[in-house]
Formats: sequence, structure tokens, C-alpha cells
Amino acid sequence: MNTFARKFLLAALALAAVPAAHAQVAGYGMQYDNVTVWPVPDLRVPVHAYGGAAASPVRASAQPAPKANARILAQSFPPKKQFEMQQAYLQSMDVYLQIEKKMGWTSRDMAGGLAAFLVGNYMVLNDADVSDEAFQAVAKQLRREPGMQALVGKQDAITLRDTFEQSAMVGTFMALAYKSGQQTPQPPAVQQNLRNAARENLKLVLRTDPATVQIDNGGMHLR
Repeated sequence: MNTFARKFLLAALALAAVPAAHAQVAGYGMQYDNVTVWPVPDLRVPVHAYGGAAASPVRASAQPAPKANARILAQSFPPKKQFEMQQAYLQSMDVYLQIEKKMGWTSRDMAGGLAAFLVGNYMVLNDADVSDEAFQAVAKQLRREPGMQALVGKQDAITLRDTFEQSAMVGTFMALAYKSGQQTPQPPAVQQNLRNAARENLKLVLRTDPATVQIDNGGMHLR
């Protein structure tokens, strides 16, 4: 296992210290105020069914604040684990920005950050990898949601930035924890807490049972 993956495995171990009841309330760091900003995707409409020109990206244009948002997310963990988790979330943001460039997305595109959240939690919950093509499809699906396009008029720039950064951090962290677990199996308690966190995170933003959701090259839809 490389050093980077090992760091995320160690950070994932911190999840075992969080009581399940607390995890369900906190959503492992996602602020509920930010969750309510999310445009709820229409899971009945596959990506290929959308017609017309591609939608313009909605950007998180406020000055980046990754340290502040990593600190907020880390507050969901026991005090002794907070610095470790803050660093893990900051590293996750760095990884996400690399992924953003790889995918060819507009810098700090809201749809990309929210797609990362959905895909990372989906991977952990279902113990399944997600291809770049499927990841792209989910981002495209979110970008074309009417609710996404309406965000600019409804939300201030700071709220959009915090939602983007926290979503990207949590989603990328979960994806990396899943990847590191594939290389070095995690203790059962860690695996279960990760799955619990993923289930609650998805339930909060999708407003539906995550077990009914499928992600593939057609995007995100009901099974």
C-alpha cells in the first residue's frame, strides 16, 4: 500500500470511534443547512434522455475556504480524532481538484462536487467501484437539473462554496477510504460505520432509500 492510501486507511479507522447514533444525526460532518441547498435529482430521468444543449456549470465562485470547511467536518468526530480528520478532508479536497481537472470540468463546478459526494458514498455503501464514465454521467445529470440552475438566484456565494467544498471533501474521502480498504481490508467495525455513514449521507441528500438507487453509465436512477 502506498503512503497516501495508508493515510486514508488510518483516517478511516477514526470512523470506528464514532457512535452509530451520532453518525446518523451528523451525517459524518455534512451540515444540514448545506444539505437543504442540494437540488434533489430526478432519479426517473436517465442522462441520455436529456435533450438540448449542455447546461452551463454553476460555480462555487466565492474565495475558497478548505481549511474552515475541513475543520467544520472534523467537528463531528471525537476531539482526539479531529485534527487527523481535518487533515484527511484537506487532502481529499486536493485529490478532488485533481479529479476535476482530469474530468475536464469547469473549475469548482457545483455539479462535480455534488457528484463526488454521491459517487463516493455509493461506492462505500454498495462495496462497488464506479467508472469515470458513470461519474461523468452523474455530474452531467446534476448539471442539467432545473434545481441546480436555480441555485445561483436562491443561494448566496458563501453557502454555495461551503456546500461544494464539504460535498467534495466527504465524497472524495469516502471514495479513498473504499479504495484503501480494497488494498488492506478494514476491521468489521470500520466497514460497518463507513456503510452507516454512507447510507445516512445519501438518505439526507436524495430524500429516498439509498438501496433503491443505481449508478452506472446512464447516471443515477432507481433500480
